[in-house]
Amino acid sequence: MANTQKLISVLGDSISTFDGYTPPGGVYYGPSFGSITGVYTPEDTWWMQVIRALDGSLLANNSWSGSTVSMVGSLPACSPSRIRKLAVEGVTPDHILILAGLNDVNMYAEPQAFGADYQRMLQRIRAAYPQADVTCGTLTTGYLSNTPFTHQLGHVRDRLTPYNQAIRAAAAAAGYRLADIARLDRRYASMDGLHPNGEGMTQLARFWLETTEDL
Repeated sequence: MANTQKLISVLGDSISTFDGYTPPGGVYYGPSFGSITGVYTPEDTWWMQVIRALDGSLLANNSWSGSTVSMVGSLPACSPSRIRKLAVEGVTPDHILILAGLNDVNMYAEPQAFGADYQRMLQRIRAAYPQADVTCGTLTTGYLSNTPFTHQLGHVRDRLTPYNQAIRAAAAAAGYRLADIARLDRRYASMDGLHPNGEGMTQLARFWLETTEDL
């Protein structure tokens, strides 16, 4: 019997990494850090929980810790090289999940430039994978949970509004779905205000599924 599961790829930053599933050298989560993060296996990640809920299977995850959407940082998600790697050996995704932009906020990328690069990213995805369904996630931050980390990046939360507006505009212009997590005005359990722990991953997956638009 043919496999009817959707092939789903992920494009993101550290929140969407996992050792052995995302490019080496840019990994934040993995089994060796599970006792700290509470994220022991890929099944614990927000993106794998969403993929399972969509009755899909992972094709590729091109997420890099510290990466941005825009050209302000290294390895920007709008670059053709990262977009090409959402396919594997000529097999292209049926669905692409995009959750990226917090590093742009943290680096104080100019919101208008961020919006232009987000649109450019979606245009390149459209050209590379014209048949793919794409869902773009807006951005929120976490609350501090029971962890050894003590700092919280509150300035990121304070600056989110124009970046989320840019994501909404870019998704609408491209005709892609939006997982408008930000409109819930809820946060997830985290270690430092940005990186979800195990509980936070489940919350983030729930936020994504709760807010994903039907087109």
